[in-house]
Amino acid sequence: MKISNRAILAFLLAVITTTALGINANAATSVPKATKVTVSTAINSAKLSWAQFPSGKITAIQVTASTGSTKITKSLAAKSTSFSFKSLKSNTSYTFSVIAINGIKSSVAVSVKGATKKYLFYNSILFIQPQDMMVGDDDQPLLALPNGGITAFGTSTPAVCSIVNDTYLHAIKMGECILVASNPGDKDYAASSDEIRTLSIMASIGSLNKTLLWSDEFDGTAGTGPSAANWDVYSGDGCGSSAGCGFGNGESQAYAACANKADGQGSMIINSSTRAGNPSCTSNKSWTSGKFTSLGKKHFTYGYFESRMKMPSGGGTWPAFWTLGTNISTVPWPGCGELDIMEYAGNSPGRTTSAVHYGNSSGDHEYKSGQIESDTVLADSYHTYGLLWLPNELTFFFDGKIVTIVKKSDTGLTYWPFGSNSKGVPPKMYIIFNLAMGGNYGGTIDGNLKKATFGIDYVRYYSVDSYGVLSNN
Repeated sequence: MKISNRAILAFLLAVITTTALGINANAATSVPKATKVTVSTAINSAKLSWAQFPSGKITAIQVTASTGSTKITKSLAAKSTSFSFKSLKSNTSYTFSVIAINGIKSSVAVSVKGATKKYLFYNSILFIQPQDMMVGDDDQPLLALPNGGITAFGTSTPAVCSIVNDTYLHAIKMGECILVASNPGDKDYAASSDEIRTLSIMASIGSLNKTLLWSDEFDGTAGTGPSAANWDVYSGDGCGSSAGCGFGNGESQAYAACANKADGQGSMIINSSTRAGNPSCTSNKSWTSGKFTSLGKKHFTYGYFESRMKMPSGGGTWPAFWTLGTNISTVPWPGCGELDIMEYAGNSPGRTTSAVHYGNSSGDHEYKSGQIESDTVLADSYHTYGLLWLPNELTFFFDGKIVTIVKKSDTGLTYWPFGSNSKGVPPKMYIIFNLAMGGNYGGTIDGNLKKATFGIDYVRYYSVDSYGVLSNN
């Protein structure tokens, strides 16, 4: 049978067309395409993810990232389910695609679009530490300087303090105020880490919820000493004691009972004098003075202490109203702790100081102190001196004004002498009044000085918002 050239040509065209159509059909239908393709981008990278292909259906995977004329293609194993493109351009839109391959056949490409992130500069906040406040103070402006973006202020203690007009701190009640400065960044700067600041909100002493637990008004008959129910009178020059002669400070006095006398007008007077100043009250030292303590009589745990006192005149005088831990015989100073509610040096007649002494984490002596410089001579009239002792914070006052605040967090101690110990036992302290002469705080004694007097109108102890325990041992 003859076959015409036309028939042969038609047959060849049919074969070619069928073959071509068969390949395309296989590419479209016999190789599975990717499903659930997603992309997550960073500044210079992108991670492409997809569901795993059925086992045995493909031999390889091809992924592509393209933008403009740039095209990055990678070949992967058939079981791959993700690929991360590196070194991409930041802030750039890309088309990402996944193609499955089975021998010479390939699936339909599945594409997703994604843009790499813009490079953002590092951002941080310089948050200036706010000052401690009193309830009733004017709202305090808050200052925080970020690298970029707008900083917002908040507080995690809204019952104690609040933010008003976005950038001002308002004191609500006494307590610890915790502030947070945050910044989400902007188009050029990344979000910053939060900055946290803590400060104390104090209330005026008159506004505190105080309950009087004990007082000594010193209303005894003129010439009588301190009440034996409240006080133990100290005698001696420190020699033979743990402090040593001169009480470890180079002081010039010895203490004697004759130096503590009520004036009959509501004050206890500690008289410090030389033999020339008072020949009827002398000791083995050039100066004889007075000291009495509540050790073994009245002990205190937390609360508010206040005394109204008149300072002595004359260079070298060193009166003090202070406390020590009642455990001093078993936990020697400074581990027992010392609270100087008031110290005064006659050589600085307008200044009052307060201090906290304790043993640091190495057991060595460390202290923190503050002072107020008054425009008046403190020996000219009576003034009030106080201490609010809370488990984690000490606040010292002069005439209702804060002298200094010392927090447990300032010391770096897990357990400090003025809060509960590792067994949860709260501390006890006892009160001391004394008038020293000279020494490392009192300084040079005026050569013309023969007598000085330290007046104590009263001492009172209060509980404050359930903080405050009085005991007799």
